[in-house]
Amino acid sequence: MILAHNDYQLDQQLDADVVIVGTGAGGAPLGAVLAEAGLDVLFVEEGGYHPTTSFNPYGTESIGRLMRDGGTTTIQGRPLIPYVEGRCVGGSTVVNGGMSWRTPERILQEWQQLTGAPELGPAGLEPYFSRVQHDTAMAAQLEVSLGDDNRIMEAGARKMGWLHEKNTRGQYLCVGCNNCVMGCPTGAKSSTLVTYIPRARCAGARCATELRVERLILEGGRCVGVQGRAINPRTRQRDKLVTVRSKATVIACGAVQTPHLLLQHGLGRPSGQLGRNFLCHPNAKVLAIYPFDVKGWQGVSQWGQVRAFRDEGVLFAENMIPPSAIAALQPVHAQPLWEMMHRYNQMVLGGVLVEDSTTGRVLRGPLDMAIPRYQITPYDIHRFISGVERMARMHFEMGAERVVLPFARRHFATSVDDLANLDQVVRHPDDLDLFTVHLMGTARMGTKPRESVVDLNGQLWDLPGCYVSDASLFPTAIGVNPQVTIMALALRIGERLADQLASRAA
Repeated sequence: MILAHNDYQLDQQLDADVVIVGTGAGGAPLGAVLAEAGLDVLFVEEGGYHPTTSFNPYGTESIGRLMRDGGTTTIQGRPLIPYVEGRCVGGSTVVNGGMSWRTPERILQEWQQLTGAPELGPAGLEPYFSRVQHDTAMAAQLEVSLGDDNRIMEAGARKMGWLHEKNTRGQYLCVGCNNCVMGCPTGAKSSTLVTYIPRARCAGARCATELRVERLILEGGRCVGVQGRAINPRTRQRDKLVTVRSKATVIACGAVQTPHLLLQHGLGRPSGQLGRNFLCHPNAKVLAIYPFDVKGWQGVSQWGQVRAFRDEGVLFAENMIPPSAIAALQPVHAQPLWEMMHRYNQMVLGGVLVEDSTTGRVLRGPLDMAIPRYQITPYDIHRFISGVERMARMHFEMGAERVVLPFARRHFATSVDDLANLDQVVRHPDDLDLFTVHLMGTARMGTKPRESVVDLNGQLWDLPGCYVSDASLFPTAIGVNPQVTIMALALRIGERLADQLASRAA
């Protein structure tokens, strides 16, 4: 059963064994585990339910209905960093590229050492990674789905002597229509919309959509549910009160919205870490324009990554996006932009992703607004300069005639000579144009109340009955796309919660 705004009364009460706030990579796998264990599960989703048949390439329609605030959310700091959160059934898994990387073993070893918990080490999480790999059909792309932009990146890496690795992606028979960020119109991408949510629904789970949770219900020192307002999809007004009472409550809203919800209740007191340790894996876009047609929109996004510099915490990836989004990123307007976009078929867009060297914080702002803050370091600036310069050189080696740089004081390069002395051009954080979609770390998991926000079961140290299941749990940055890690932790928490509720019932 999927409920929407019209299905709620002005003052509605619902009941469930477990209420899960969020339907993305953290909420959906956990909900499937619980529902298949025979528990009454109710998902709560702020966005709407949009089936595969509704997805299309029209940004003016898709972005507004699938992303929070129409994709205009921004991390405060120097520089400002735009980010994207999915707001629909399936969450950000509906609007991401489907890249599926396991947490690097060195990171898991670090987690094990940091927390003293073998459960978070390579051996402890291996069974859950294997299950995610099976559940989401993680595999390399079919050769027919590749576009020439990916082939240029691979050939360029080979020419420069760099390691290029094929991505595994959560997909089945993806044909490479490259509409990932606006919803997969073929259903090939293994978002939770087409994987874990259907499994949960087949086992009896319900989903209450168009409902924003505003507070937890606390009784006797426990969390016994949530309360929120239904959102009219036309007016965006919150006009109906909905209360959900449950035996257990799971917050799976992502690394920004989860701490935002929990902070209003003064939680995280033992460690003071709730909302802190915010990580965002920032990246800079590099756009190359060639003198011949590439047609990067024909073929899958991010077939592979240049991983030659991973010891520096730097990755390169191709990431072609729709023309409207590319146009919005350009440092020119009017006629020059019009002329540039006429060459869309000749463009190759890539990203320089830099692993976090610092952390930020998420705060509660006015009008129920979450405010993430993050400040990049001089070390980050150095890595962005080095990474952009390397990627631009590669494109010139491959025959590009122009490269658009993500630097406020040098927008364009027409030869390698224009890449000289970039460290003299880019001196301050505000000289960089960055972006991100990987948000992590604000409710870290651990074994000690004074060092973490939740325990190894995902339960808040200072609020029994309330659990977290999303990227907020990460003890440290992971340096790769976080979806697989989130899902693995969600399966693990789901198993433990199912056992706890079963033993309590007995």
